[in-house]
Amino acid sequence: MEPTTLYSPFNAMQLHLLKMFAYNKQEESLSEMQSVLFNHYKKKLNKQTSKFWQENNLNAAKMDEIMYGHNRVAVK
Repeated sequence: MEPTTLYSPFNAMQLHLLKMFAYNKQEESLSEMQSVLFNHYKKKLNKQTSKFWQENNLNAAKMDEIMYGHNRVAVK
């Protein structure tokens, strides 16, 4: 008989967090964890954004040109 594999809609990290939080039911802990996760992903996003700006030599003037410039190409 072959072993069956159960499908889970959660990834490994989500399952770990669910198990971990099953023991703590305080509302204050939820707020603290939301803040920790928010700050974690904010740092990651800031790091990726900074890297993108550096790799593409972007600055505020170039962003204004992209956003407000008239870079239309004539259609033939």
